[in-house]
Amino acid sequence: MERTVNLYLRGMELGKPQIHEAMVLFPITSGLDQGPDYITLSEALETGLFEVTEVGPGGAVPELKAINRGEKPVLLLDGEELWGAKQNRVLNTTILVGPKTSVVIPVSCVEAHRWHGPSLHMQKSDHLMNCLLRREKINQVHFHLERERAYITDQDKIWNDIDLMAARFDVDSPTAAMSDIYEAKKKDLEDYLRAFQLTPGQKGLMVFIEARPVGLEFVSRDTAFSRLYQKLLKSYVLEAIGLKYEKQTGKKPRRQKEKNPETGSPVSSDLARAFIEEASRCEEKRFQSVGLGVSCRYLSNSIIGAALEVDGAVLHLVFFSVDGGQDRERPSRPDENFPRLRIRKNYLFEEK
Repeated sequence: MERTVNLYLRGMELGKPQIHEAMVLFPITSGLDQGPDYITLSEALETGLFEVTEVGPGGAVPELKAINRGEKPVLLLDGEELWGAKQNRVLNTTILVGPKTSVVIPVSCVEAHRWHGPSLHMQKSDHLMNCLLRREKINQVHFHLERERAYITDQDKIWNDIDLMAARFDVDSPTAAMSDIYEAKKKDLEDYLRAFQLTPGQKGLMVFIEARPVGLEFVSRDTAFSRLYQKLLKSYVLEAIGLKYEKQTGKKPRRQKEKNPETGSPVSSDLARAFIEEASRCEEKRFQSVGLGVSCRYLSNSIIGAALEVDGAVLHLVFFSVDGGQDRERPSRPDENFPRLRIRKNYLFEEK
């Protein structure tokens, strides 16, 4: 019997590529089963029937509590940011929170130098973790799921990666917050956001930067995808902007491919199809999800990915290209960089 994720991958229809500078985006549509009638995290928070809070007055860095008082399930996307409370966090995995239920959700901190706030309640954010940082986070979760059956990350490495990203963009954030990087580069992001337009019925995207595959993203409902589109798009655009800045600072640029005379794109749909086919050949491992359904994890020599499957439908999937710059062997343990971690912890748990 064919794997559910393969049915969705092979059922994807690629639209006409959209191009801006070194970034190429293929819109994706699909007529396959949309799964249960869910709503997105931002939409749910707006209703007032869904809330995300610290697990208690003292809080816990790697956990938050989601409470759904509504009638519909709520989809929380891997890498999606929640803002406020004691510190900003991102989701460690995609979760579907059932109606009239509550669940403790695994998260990672993306704001190192804050552990206080006027409220224990989290707010919606317009950001999602940068695509390459999310790729590394998926790798970390994959590692810990196999060994500990836990949706946890290597927090110190995430802090370090955000520090490096801030340095890359020359952004100084008082609390080392990921969101400050997005805010500082708002104008650069807007130029790209205007260039890439949501198409009718779009449920996904595939992105190439400098003619290399970066990632494939899919959400089963076009209404949900339309609400998530700007967040998802910005997470890829930030990487395109980063590479552009590196060129401007004198680093050796990657060699560009010639444009296809028929489409004007340096990337053909055949390359996109080849990536999808490679994704379908990845080894699959299945784990009980934190909420409803099954969390599926994928790995090959060139691709890493994850998907949420609920009642025979894939609600969300993401596959990232793995190049020589990523070590997939083993994420570092928290104690391997102990002096830096000790500084972070002192900052986190100092009374304010």
